[in-house]
Amino acid sequence: MADATIKGVVVPIITPLKSDETVDVPSLRRMVNYLIDSGVHGIWVSGTTGEFANLTDRERLISMETVVDEVAGRLPIICNVSGGSTQLSINMALEVQEMGMDGIAATPPYYYPNAQDEILDHFRHIRSRVGTPLWVYNIPQTVKTAVAPGTIATLASEQAVVGVKDSSGTGELLAELNILCRQGGLSLLRFLGTAFRVTSAGSVGVDGVIPGIANLIPAICARGWEAGEAGDIDTVDECNAKIIVMQKVAKLAKGGGPNAAAFAGMKAALKIMGVIDDDTVSRPLRPFTDEEKAGIPSILKELELTD
Repeated sequence: MADATIKGVVVPIITPLKSDETVDVPSLRRMVNYLIDSGVHGIWVSGTTGEFANLTDRERLISMETVVDEVAGRLPIICNVSGGSTQLSINMALEVQEMGMDGIAATPPYYYPNAQDEILDHFRHIRSRVGTPLWVYNIPQTVKTAVAPGTIATLASEQAVVGVKDSSGTGELLAELNILCRQGGLSLLRFLGTAFRVTSAGSVGVDGVIPGIANLIPAICARGWEAGEAGDIDTVDECNAKIIVMQKVAKLAKGGGPNAAAFAGMKAALKIMGVIDDDTVSRPLRPFTDEEKAGIPSILKELELTD
């Protein structure tokens, strides 16, 4: 059964790195407390925003161990164990299942494109080997293959998965999944990887959001989600306005791809704020230049994150 206590803003936490691309453990611990003190409702570790695909298994495990230890039961934690094959995902899941997190998540394997029958086998086999509650991580823009609503519903009906993080950005497929869950009486936690639905998640039939932007503006995201649930339109409008302002950080980048702009921009901002010590991103992701970083303080001031 899905754990109904996981609800709200779950942050896909960044992985602070040293210049040699190893995990900066003290910075990661401060990052955890920054998020918790800001009122978020959960943490998602070793996800896309955490640069998992560029890190060694050792560094991924260090990041997971650090977050679980620092959270110390204060919030639900879900760890992404995705790998390039079913067995690689299982290997990671077996490494972490004794850590005490509340769930693990996996994408489809992300080198060979897979059909839906292969994806069903992938998640069923992980579930057969690992006892930790399993989530589907649906992010076709990075793994080539979308997990179809019918596939997710089938897995939920078999109690193979307890939740889904849908980062596909396809509202029609979410609507189909909602209908299938209702028709089948299925218990499935549904979360969106989104920026602009933070304040309206409940209205589209989901339990919460997993927004990368919440690394930099966790209090705004948590407050905005809670306001949306309460129908507090004035606060919703205020938080949405700040979410729009936050988007300016990534737009400072003059090169690199959109993921690099988002991750490097947030890390540079968090370093300026004193939350983390280093703004390194994993190669080949492009870091912010000094010229680009010069535009961040005014945005932080507009967000009321600095004086």
